[in-house]
Formats: sequence, C-alpha cells, structure tokens
Amino acid sequence: MGYTLAISPEQLNEYRRKGYSGSERIGQAGIEQWAEDYLAGKHGGILRVVSPTGQILSTLGQSAPEPADSVYLTIDSNMQKYAQDAIAYFRGAVVVMEVDTGRILAMASGPNFDPNYFEAENPNNSGLENLINDSRTPLLNRASQGQYPLGSVFKIITMAAGLESGLYLKDSPYDCQYEFTELPDRILYDWTYEYCQQAIARGEACNTVTTRPWGLLTLQEGLMRSCNPYFWHIGNDLYSNWDRPNDIANMARGFGLGSPTGIEQIPEASGQILDPQSQVDAVNQAIGQGDVQVTPLQVARFIAAIANGGTLYRPQLVEKIQPVDGDPVLVFKPEAQGVFAGARRKPGYHPRSDVHGHRSPTALRAGTSAACSFRWRAKPAQRNPATVCRTPGLQALRTMKKIPACPILPLS
Repeated sequence: MGYTLAISPEQLNEYRRKGYSGSERIGQAGIEQWAEDYLAGKHGGILRVVSPTGQILSTLGQSAPEPADSVYLTIDSNMQKYAQDAIAYFRGAVVVMEVDTGRILAMASGPNFDPNYFEAENPNNSGLENLINDSRTPLLNRASQGQYPLGSVFKIITMAAGLESGLYLKDSPYDCQYEFTELPDRILYDWTYEYCQQAIARGEACNTVTTRPWGLLTLQEGLMRSCNPYFWHIGNDLYSNWDRPNDIANMARGFGLGSPTGIEQIPEASGQILDPQSQVDAVNQAIGQGDVQVTPLQVARFIAAIANGGTLYRPQLVEKIQPVDGDPVLVFKPEAQGVFAGARRKPGYHPRSDVHGHRSPTALRAGTSAACSFRWRAKPAQRNPATVCRTPGLQALRTMKKIPACPILPLS
C-alpha cells in the first residue's frame, strides 16, 4: 500500500514550493504517494516584504493551515492479514476483489520488504543494497506489476472464443488422449502424460485420475478436466481451418487481459496479448502459454466479470476521502469499464444468489504454467463468491455455470 520517507535532497525544492518546510515525511510509494496531497493537509504561510536588515515592511498575503483529510481504503484488514500471511515465505501475489463493485478487499505481494531501509538516518540501512539487488525482486508489487503466463485458467477465454465463433457447442465432443498431433513438426503431450511417466518411474500403473487420459469429453468437461489437447485443438482449428486466427486474442482483450485495469492508486503493468503469427503461437496461446503475459490484478478482474454476469469493473482501493468538516471529497462508486455483448441480468438477479443450492466447482486446475497458478473456492457463507459462473447473456459464460462439481486436482 506504500510507505513514507523523509523528503530527499532532490525533492526539497519541489516540496518547498508547495509549502513544506523540508522536515516532513511524505508518501514515496503506493497509496501514500498517490494521496499525499490529501494526507498532508494544507500548509499555512505568510508572504511579507522585508528590508535588508530584516524589518517587516508589509504583508502581501497569508493563508491559514488546514488539517489533513482522512483516506479510507476498501481493504478488509482481516482479509489483508490472511493474504499477507499466506505468502509470507513465497514469491507470489494475492488479489481479492468484490465481484460486483471492483472494490479491492485484499492485495499482497511476496516477498515483503522493510521500507525503513530507505531511511537515511536508519542505523540499520546497510541492508539497502542487498534489498535492491535481491534476485527475488521484493520491490516489485507482483499483484499489479508482475506479468506471467496465465496457464490453464486461460482456457476459460479459449472456451468462450470457441463458443462465440459458433463452431463449438457446450456438448461438442473431443477424444482427449496423451498426445496432440495436429502440428506438422512436433507432438505435444497432455499434463496427464507427465504424471503417468512419474508413476511409471515409481513402479506404479497409470490408472488414476491424474495419470490416465480422459477419453471422450464434451467442451464443458474439457474445461473441468483441463484437457490440454482439446484447447490446443480449438486454438489450431480457429487459426488454421476457419480463418479466425485472432478470435482467442480478441476474447482475451475483451476480458481486459493485456491492458491496464485503470486502478490508478498504484503502479501497474499492462501485460501482453498478441495476435498469433503461427500454428505454434495459436496452440500455445490457447492454454495461456507462449507470449501470454497477464497480471494477477487483471485475472481477478476477468474472473469477477464471469461471476457478476459479464461486467468489467475498474479495480479501486479508496472507499472515501473525508475532511475534518463537511462532506467527503471522494466517495467510492463502482465504475463499469465494459459489458460483454448480450450480457443481461434478469430482474432481481444477484451473482451471490447462485451459490445456495448450486454445485459450483470447488477448484479448477491451473497446471500448465509453473510460474502462475490460480485456484478459487466457493462456499455458501462467502461474502463475495468468486466462482459463481452465471452469466445470463453471453453464451460462452452461460455454459460455464453448468459445469458440475469437480475434484481438486494437483498442480503440475
């Protein structure tokens, strides 16, 4: 969320022109920096004309100081603590977003660091050089600036593109085996093949749900089972056979991947979604690999859009800014950045209403990317379930709500 430090020598002239004396601490990163003008209040001052001897000749103007405003965040303190504790010893990120508003309820990045290292008068700041050169890059906010291949969660995008093309239906069959042989120069293998080879090396048979191929699957089941060959097939089919090479990339961009979310209060990276230039590019993209780059914040927003019925909300961190007296100068308001074509909510519909009595997936496998894996859970008691896959309008997302409960599968 940021930190404060003393005004540096390089900043001194700039802040003196703003009325600072130079002895204050100012926001140097994150929300502390973004909200500096609110949190600092207004510096009072008097402009006088004085003689060479220091005698006051006249007063040209003066202004009274004003107290600082209070900045209230959307962060839930308990959820934030749990998020930070969960990745305390790992490189990773956590983003929790309210699906129907865009409020950020928790955001954490690991590993963490001590901002006191940047304090010039800190006797223990000898560790600053190690912090800056740390190969784990703790200064990077992985939640909004980390860029990763999404892996199997991207299959939601590919499924949506296939359905929207009209070439695939929710029950379109595919024989999911170990090998994918549609490329002319290589054979690709499903993730179950790797698990099978590991089982063989241990002297075991390939007869479990994670070591044998799935066989004949519908598209819905292909997503549930995370069948790589099915989604490789969709990517290659759209690219090679139907002159629709950019359908998946366009669908990803429609979900907000590969572009800034507009969160504003903290720096963020754009990610990258490119149009495929070859069959290999197309099949890699179809399972979130290759040149696909997304941020965890983008992924939270796109999953929220599935949960809420097809609306992409701008993520926000500030609930309100309240002066000492008077009305707030800023109040949180949900900002819809886009609505999927055809997405319409039924009267009285609320995304949370689908949790009760509905068998939602307890977890989806995200096993094709070692760098970035995501799981999500839904429970009836959750305040904002992130896996209620109901979208009354968009055909691709309508289909997802019908996927039956599936087991938690190990990540590859």
